[in-house]
Amino acid sequence: MDRKLDSMADGAGLPRRDFLKLGLGFSLALTLAGTLPGCSGGAKAPAPDLAFLQPGDVALFSAIIPVVVLDLGTRSAAEQRTLLRQTIANIDGTCAGLDAHSRGELRKLFDLLAICPLRYVLTGVGDWHEASPAKLDAFLARWRGSRFATLNAGGNVLVRLVAGSYYVIPTTFAAVGFPGPFAPLFKAVNA
Repeated sequence: MDRKLDSMADGAGLPRRDFLKLGLGFSLALTLAGTLPGCSGGAKAPAPDLAFLQPGDVALFSAIIPVVVLDLGTRSAAEQRTLLRQTIANIDGTCAGLDAHSRGELRKLFDLLAICPLRYVLTGVGDWHEASPAKLDAFLARWRGSRFATLNAGGNVLVRLVAGSYYVIPTTFAAVGFPGPFAPLFKAVNA
């Protein structure tokens, strides 16, 4: 987990340019949304047992994780719940471990997606829990393929956070053909 956080913070998982692209566009959208009645959120506390993700962020990731990680659908219901919780905890740990600027850019993205009118206009999704997998997949594909750098970067960041946080869980290694760390070397390094 620590290595994953270091690589994400260094930019290997979430390139710095993606964070920079997020900044201006999402700042402008949040400023405009703050002028609408009932749309200014203010600071909220993280969800229980999490350091960074707020309840709305957890709803977002709970909805998109099964769309991004198709392997999740091949698991039993109990495994799905466990892997979903672990993935959200990993996303939270990754976000909390980033530098202040990067956390601020992610907060802008997550806050933008938490404002219902803006979310609907930008994603076509009303409530995360009620959105169909097809609608969520279309939203992610549209953002990732957008000619607008801010949307493109936002879509890429969401998908990378989910995929990186899911496939770092040892029980998911087989889904991508990774046999696990070389046991003798792993023991030597971690002794």
